[in-house]
Amino acid sequence: MGLPRLTPAVKRLMLANLVVFVANMLAVGSLGTRGWLALTWSGLWEGYGLGLVRLVTYQFTHSWADPMHLLWNMLTLYFFGTWVEDRIGYRGVFRLYVSGGVAGALLFLLVAWPQGQADVPLVGASGSCYAFLLYAAAMAPHATVFLLFIPVTLWVLAALLVGIGLYSTYVEFATGQSGGVAHGAHLGGAALGFLAQRMGWFQDWVPYERQEGIVRSLRARWTRMVEERRAADAARDQQRLDELLAKVHEKGLGSLTAAERRFLESASKRRRDR
Repeated sequence: MGLPRLTPAVKRLMLANLVVFVANMLAVGSLGTRGWLALTWSGLWEGYGLGLVRLVTYQFTHSWADPMHLLWNMLTLYFFGTWVEDRIGYRGVFRLYVSGGVAGALLFLLVAWPQGQADVPLVGASGSCYAFLLYAAAMAPHATVFLLFIPVTLWVLAALLVGIGLYSTYVEFATGQSGGVAHGAHLGGAALGFLAQRMGWFQDWVPYERQEGIVRSLRARWTRMVEERRAADAARDQQRLDELLAKVHEKGLGSLTAAERRFLESASKRRRDR
């Protein structure tokens, strides 16, 4: 079985993540965990509420020193996002990505607040990617995927990852120590993805296959309109040319007005250029 096709919305999301990663790398991390794009509780309220945009910017930002984080997130987005895009369409994918990331950010802050970790910078698309994973698992729970070359059903993979997140969050509360992984963001995104599929959110958009059909239909209609317009213009020009040639034949070239002469010269030039 071949790899899934790279659908338009997923391709743009992956490209955006890659561009931000490269920019952050060139800036030696000043855009990421040490910079403005990362999410922190206090950072949300900077700039008279302008910091709220960090609920979105952090979703496209990964630590330049940890490219594996970006790689795993992009693989998850590629395999499950392309699958989901076939169901909810182009715009639905962007809505699910952003909503999953926002849900992940909010749960991260809720979990981190009692531990005094709410101002630890949060970056990464993991919450958004968990939303796609759980959406796909709720959509096709018995589909087979491979975990370290071992075939498992999709709901088992989702349950395992969510279970790890829940247990790790419990350990953090019990010990008061964080392992450096934002499990709250994972769980928030996962919950959003599961609810989105069960509640039918984001399914009001046109699926990918229908988008392609609509685009082809519109393109064909536009091409037909252009061709009909060109044919009508050519027929009108030919009729005028015939009338002018008849006038020249009957009354001579001197009977033409300046505008008629220009039209005749233009028509002659077009014929020579063909």
